[in-house]
Amino acid sequence: MLVWSKEEFRELYDAYVDMIYRICFLYLKNESDAKDGVQDIFMKIWEKQPVFDNENHKKAWLIQTTKNHCIDILKSSWWSKRTELEDWQEPMTEVEPTENPLLEYVMKMPQKYREVIYLYYYEEYSVREMSGILKRNESTIQSQLSAGREKLKRILELEGRDFLYG
Repeated sequence: MLVWSKEEFRELYDAYVDMIYRICFLYLKNESDAKDGVQDIFMKIWEKQPVFDNENHKKAWLIQTTKNHCIDILKSSWWSKRTELEDWQEPMTEVEPTENPLLEYVMKMPQKYREVIYLYYYEEYSVREMSGILKRNESTIQSQLSAGREKLKRILELEGRDFLYG
């Protein structure tokens, strides 16, 4: 039994497609895999037709589901056996362009820092909320956020970028 109309699903898609794409790209690190991930997530949503308590529940569910989906892909035997494009041609040094140039530098960071920086600054989650989403202690989140800021600051300094850093 379908709970959502096509119009409601379209509204959900329009509201969250960019966020889900960014999260997929955060984990999978290339455009085509991120787009496939977005398609998989929205297919899952359409099939499951989850009911959300409120907007915060919906957003947290989408983030957690997207994260878990990407981690499953990264753990899959298919992923470990595939040949990277870099094996066939010159390695690409540029990260996928985004509407926010600072996000390009966040994408270059190790995953544990990318996650917390992204969720904190781009999705505006508190440390407590991230603790629930990522299933980590608040103190761990705070440490990773602090270390991530320092790593990002060093990356920007090495690159000679003059972003306002707070």
